[in-house]
Amino acid sequence: MEQQSVSVGEQIVEKISRGRNEPDWLARFRLDALSAYNIIPEEQSNLYTKYGLNLKVGIENLEQPASAGPVKDSSSLVDVARGIETGYYFVSNQREVIASKSMTELSEKGVIFCDLNEALEKHEPILRRIFANKAIPPSSDKYAALNSAVFNQGWLVYVPKNAILETPLRVRFYLDTEVPSFSQTWIVAESGSQVSLITENYGAEVSGVVSELVESYLEDNASVQYSNVQDYSENTTVLANKKALCKKDSRMSWVLAYFGGKSERSRLESIFLGDGASGEDIEVAFGDNFQRYDLVSDLTHEGQHTKGRILCNSVLRDQSRSIFKGMIRIGKHAKNASAYLAGHAILLSPNAKSDAIPGLEILTNEVKATHSASVAQIDQDQIFYMMTRGIPEEEAKKFIVLGFLEPGISRIQSDELRDTMHDLIEAKWYRQKGLLQRQKKEVLFEEEAQDRSKPKDIFEGHYKYR
Repeated sequence: MEQQSVSVGEQIVEKISRGRNEPDWLARFRLDALSAYNIIPEEQSNLYTKYGLNLKVGIENLEQPASAGPVKDSSSLVDVARGIETGYYFVSNQREVIASKSMTELSEKGVIFCDLNEALEKHEPILRRIFANKAIPPSSDKYAALNSAVFNQGWLVYVPKNAILETPLRVRFYLDTEVPSFSQTWIVAESGSQVSLITENYGAEVSGVVSELVESYLEDNASVQYSNVQDYSENTTVLANKKALCKKDSRMSWVLAYFGGKSERSRLESIFLGDGASGEDIEVAFGDNFQRYDLVSDLTHEGQHTKGRILCNSVLRDQSRSIFKGMIRIGKHAKNASAYLAGHAILLSPNAKSDAIPGLEILTNEVKATHSASVAQIDQDQIFYMMTRGIPEEEAKKFIVLGFLEPGISRIQSDELRDTMHDLIEAKWYRQKGLLQRQKKEVLFEEEAQDRSKPKDIFEGHYKYR
């Protein structure tokens, strides 16, 4: 009998699976995902083909470069866990977990917060249930399929019924070699539970590829907040896929901030399966030089009385580019659904460019759906007004930019992470890399001192520059 030939891609996938001593069901899942990757186009909608980044990231990128050893200057890696003041956390690079905080108290509550190795060893039944009904199946997106075929890191968050975690869980990742990184994060919130997960992504000046897939599964009356700050080097290509499945009366909150990366391709969707489910997605981006951001955020309403909100604010200068594509889908049984989608951009340079393409797909009556988009330069009247108050022109522009991005930052429940984001924005403004090491944290806005238990409504209005 003639032996069937095995492709290079299959060899790589099988090598990854054997190296981790994975169960047969996961090995088969990886190979099926590879098959999907080989046939799915990079952009499945003809409407958006011309806006694609043409990244050409493939299975061949997994071959370890000759220069893939740790970078010589790893001082940032030594201090990478510094500054994490609250919560239970993992700090890792592509090769290992560098630091972590004891999870004993979580275990006593029945909460699971672990990496992929421990999840396979101790919690395989939970993982198998997740993979049997993936929120992001390989067939949904080319780079989601690639991630599912070759992911080498993973984080499992499982919160049992009625467990309330007031302290956030945290994962900080540091890219310090050119070895590609493919990770998955699975958040399972059982009925009545509540959890917040904060992830931070930083990187040295290396040419790398990073792919992350985040899935959130919310049972009835559960609440999940996911916050992410991305500040990779401008040589890094970032591929992100995120999705939440929300059942009855559950609530999902996404807060995403993009500062680094050469190219970022992000796909996010919140699906409201049960009646009364709700969610919001707040995204901010600050691009300069030749950075490219390709951001998609969708709302899908299937249950009745559901509510979804999306706001994406981008600031661009030099020759940076952004494209924001959003879609509100309301199914034929989603009576009394309410949805809002907005994408706004400020251009600080004549060569910067931004496109915003919101859309609606409504299959029933008795619903409310609104979308808005705007792209403009800073209002010169605002600058003039601030200059008459003694503020230099560049500082006036900076304050306007900070205020424009603040609605997203203010949604983060962690004071520490909000300070980090303010530092990153200021560092970006002054064209510095990484966090500004200020001796004293200043309150930039009066709202910082107010009670955040009742944040003001930042939706339902159309942003105006003039």
